[in-house]
Amino acid sequence: MLTIPNLTLISIRRNYKIQPILDHLKSKFFSVYTPERSICVNESLLLWKGRLGWIQYIPSKRSRFGVKIYKLCESSTCYVWNFITYTGKDTIYGQRHPGEKTSSRIVLEVAHDLLDRGYCLFLDNWYTSPNLVDTLCSRKTDVVGTRRTNRKEFPDFVKRAILKRGKEVAAFRKKQMIMKWKDKRDVVHVSTFHDDSMENVTT
Repeated sequence: MLTIPNLTLISIRRNYKIQPILDHLKSKFFSVYTPERSICVNESLLLWKGRLGWIQYIPSKRSRFGVKIYKLCESSTCYVWNFITYTGKDTIYGQRHPGEKTSSRIVLEVAHDLLDRGYCLFLDNWYTSPNLVDTLCSRKTDVVGTRRTNRKEFPDFVKRAILKRGKEVAAFRKKQMIMKWKDKRDVVHVSTFHDDSMENVTT
């Protein structure tokens, strides 16, 4: 009887030749070191000038062209503890959180083994969303991150507030504190363990 191969399995094996090496590296990263409390999730670009179907161009990165990697790192040492290699539309983001949007799935997947252990996760505005922050808080993980004002559930009075330099406005949602602070331009961030008090810092 003729059987049709599973096209899905074929498509997710674009990097099948090096996947055992990547899995080995991850297991070693896990086993030799435990990160301190402050960790962060971000993407980096591994320089690559050869022929590859999922090369990315990111002008803000130093390499500009290369392989994009989503990484969880320790904030103080930049130690890479976990990572996901981007391979286009068939990137394997894990099976633990299929109902989440891509940016949330990345965070929850790379941080999965550190949840419920009291860590503090730092994120940039592409990852930070109210639902993700609520999910992380429910898993005993604090969050600090910048946030976009055009995201859903952003408080209108914070978005519309016109501030003078050095002034701020804040709103609270469950454990989240959402603040807009005026420097040369508006800086918006969310935190689950800071309040809206300000402190003078001399540099």
